[in-house]
Amino acid sequence: MKVTKHIENANGKTLFSFEILPPLKGQNIQSIFDSIDPLMEFKPPFIDVTYHREEYQFKELPSGLLEKKIVKK
Repeated sequence: MKVTKHIENANGKTLFSFEILPPLKGQNIQSIFDSIDPLMEFKPPFIDVTYHREEYQFKELPSGLLEKKIVKK
């Protein structure tokens, strides 16, 4: 069901939803289910799994220098 339909059917009742981040590439989808399961008791009309742009992680090299690594989700 579309978000607009949920709002239309709310009949003046307050609605809320959750927005969660997807797991990093190569990681298990189980982390999404682990995040969603505790939220289900609140019966949200929808849960949005959003997408964020790449992030940077820094790894310390044996020489003591930092290596900048781009992490795409």
